[in-house]
Amino acid sequence: MTEQIKSIMEDIFETKIKSLSDELGPNDIENWDSLGQMKLILALEEMYKVKFDVSEIFEIFTLGDIKRILKSKGVL
Repeated sequence: MTEQIKSIMEDIFETKIKSLSDELGPNDIENWDSLGQMKLILALEEMYKVKFDVSEIFEIFTLGDIKRILKSKGVL
């Protein structure tokens, strides 16, 4: 699952991610800005067939946050 998210993030942010950790976030990826965030959300929704609530979108700051929210939706 983490590899799928990594692949999505590499596509969206047009970069190679060398090291995955739950703390990986906008400070680690240059192209992770507000537009990139929305593209990431849409790609995750499509990949995992889920819908993020607005409150969940505002909780996403790191890879760990993404995994936690997807787990709460029963995807993981």
